Amino acid sequence: MISILSRAKRKLHETDLLKKVQPYTLLSPGKLSNLRRLAKLVNERGVEGDFVECGTYKGGSAAMLSTMLPPSRHLWLYDSFQGMPQVTERDGEGAKSAVGKCVAAEKDVIEALNVFGLPDSQYTIREGWFKDTFKEPLPQKDELLHCDADWYASVILDDFGCWEGSREAFYDFCFKYELKPLIERLEGDQAYWIKGKAHNRKH
Repeated sequence: MISILSRAKRKLHETDLLKKVQPYTLLSPGKLSNLRRLAKLVNERGVEGDFVECGTYKGGSAAMLSTMLPPSRHLWLYDSFQGMPQVTERDGEGAKSAVGKCVAAEKDVIEALNVFGLPDSQYTIREGWFKDTFKEPLPQKDELLHCDADWYASVILDDFGCWEGSREAFYDFCFKYELKPLIERLEGDQAYWIKGKAHNRKH
């Protein structure tokens, strides 16, 4: 009975978090819950490093990650705040209709993080295109990387099953570094990879 009540309490808590974060995100509740689950997993593993998000929009997914951010970790957030960038032929014909959409502002992200009480000393927002903002200072080590960047030039991973450029960039990255990751999928388009995990066999 205690374990059932405990699970129900956790579920109610997460439902409340999802309701608060919804105005600041385009991600589904399932994807947000999965982000939080993965953040919890890396904390349990005890590996050092920060949380990094590329493609922050209004800060909803960042706010959800912040609920699992211990004081020893920092949250790095990267976004152009100019909407979706121009596409290339590698992104597919359908991508053109999204250019310029999903515009947010830095104040939206700060507001979202304030909802969950994350102190401003524990996060850094880098405004601009990734090619310009991935410069010093950078995270010394990242333990969790959430990429919601869509196009090939932006790189990887939330829209893995939706946009051709996102998927091709990931495969090119794996080929370059001779990686063969175990790709997990959620809701048809979100994908994630736990470094070092080779299989899903039950022990």
